[in-house]
Amino acid sequence: MRVVIVGGGKVGYFLTKLLAERGKYHITVIEEQPELCRKVAEEFSNVTVIEGDGTSLDTLSDAKVHKCDFFIAVTGKDEDNLIACQLAKRVFEVKRTIARANNPKNINVMKRLGVDNVISSTDIIAKIIEHEVEIEPLSVLATLKNGEIIVFQTVVQKNSPAAYKKIAEVPFPKESIIGAIIRENETFVPSGDSVILPGDTLLVIINERDRSQFKKLISSK
Repeated sequence: MRVVIVGGGKVGYFLTKLLAERGKYHITVIEEQPELCRKVAEEFSNVTVIEGDGTSLDTLSDAKVHKCDFFIAVTGKDEDNLIACQLAKRVFEVKRTIARANNPKNINVMKRLGVDNVISSTDIIAKIIEHEVEIEPLSVLATLKNGEIIVFQTVVQKNSPAAYKKIAEVPFPKESIIGAIIRENETFVPSGDSVILPGDTLLVIINERDRSQFKKLISSK
């Protein structure tokens, strides 16, 4: 997964540190200030650092933004974050853009102008990225409310606690919703009396905090 981060200040630095430690991402950081560039480059040997303006087409081209999966703008200026994300989206056709909004009043405006996710928390940014690359048997399809609610599909594993039981008999989290079950060539909306079988694909809406609990119930013992 390729991630481009515009901004090497506190938010950009700690986001880079968090993602670099997880070892799943190819990270490029764009920063104007030479001292911040040196700091990031010296601390993270596996991170590409480009000194330049994140709102410049030449700089974004040098960063190979057209190849990235996530473009994240977290500078201290909302207008720069917006412009950077718009360029990434419209010129380089990046599928997922995330911008930091220093002023909460700008969140709705930035969304209306094309930014996919507008947030102000490093933790939320990391959660959104993690959801998008979640490994089997749980595959996230969408995130809502800045990552608090997730929509995912998952395959019921053999010998899982939920296999061969009615939905009502399985201690799923109270706020979770199984919206559909896909079984071979059949798709149906289940009821509490519907029996879950190994190999079933479940379409689920759930609170992010309950994800691990749900996953345990459909994974092999």
